[in-house]
Amino acid sequence: MAVGAIVFVLLNLLLLTAFARRSVALRAQLAESHEEWSGMQQLLGEQGLWSAREAALTGKQPAMANDNAAGVELLDKVHALAKAHQVTVENEVFNGVQKAQWYQSVPVSLDTHSSWPDLISFLYALQKPDQFIVCEDANIQVDPGDQTKMVCHFKIARWYAP
Repeated sequence: MAVGAIVFVLLNLLLLTAFARRSVALRAQLAESHEEWSGMQQLLGEQGLWSAREAALTGKQPAMANDNAAGVELLDKVHALAKAHQVTVENEVFNGVQKAQWYQSVPVSLDTHSSWPDLISFLYALQKPDQFIVCEDANIQVDPGDQTKMVCHFKIARWYAP
């Protein structure tokens, strides 16, 4: 009888431990599902906002007419802005058209040389929202020969509609 009671208690302890583990796992899954549900409700509540943003984006994002001309247009725009902001542009390289799911990218790589305030004003003028021009990569360093100047390597791209 004592052995039976000990086996009964041990079996109950094993079952209770298994149930406790399962309960913790189910509670974590329930919390995760609740968090996912809350996120979906928030997105559904902001559906009008996202529809308006998508309409604005598709209405303003330019379409690419010519793959080769797009790179030249971007370089011309960069040169015009650089000249207006006293930024020297060197070593321009057109990297071809790259296609992504939501846009087509026309990147160019280039080096610049300028003072820090001129560089900031150049980048500010370059990346205005309606222009769809972005700096995909930037390496900005102080010129070792002149501590008042900045030497930069940029990968600048213009994004077009897919």
